[in-house]
Amino acid sequence: MQFKLLALLTLTAARMAAGAESPGETMTRSQCLQCHTLGAGEPHGVGPNLHGLIGRAAGTAPGFAYSEKFLAAMKGRVWDAALVERWLKDTQALAPGNGMTYFQDDARKRKLIVGYLQTLK
Repeated sequence: MQFKLLALLTLTAARMAAGAESPGETMTRSQCLQCHTLGAGEPHGVGPNLHGLIGRAAGTAPGFAYSEKFLAAMKGRVWDAALVERWLKDTQALAPGNGMTYFQDDARKRKLIVGYLQTLK
């Protein structure tokens, strides 16, 4: 019993020292990790790695195979907070026929996700 309590306290202290996840990180992880990765240099998932998305030209994550429909619809666009917000609200409105089927109707959740993506530089 004492060992379990000590182990639990140690893990809790380590998490506190490392800093707990922000609400934006928690939201992004719960909503995006099914298809995307977030860490610098991590391999792509079903969708591209999202690290460094903000400020990157759409369709240019190195090594990810984008659909022709996505590339045609997003040509010349650069990901910024407003574009990510619109994308999350309705991916098919921006790039009809693309492979992403996730939509986020809740503006608060979109704001949390966008805010966290802005920190991934």
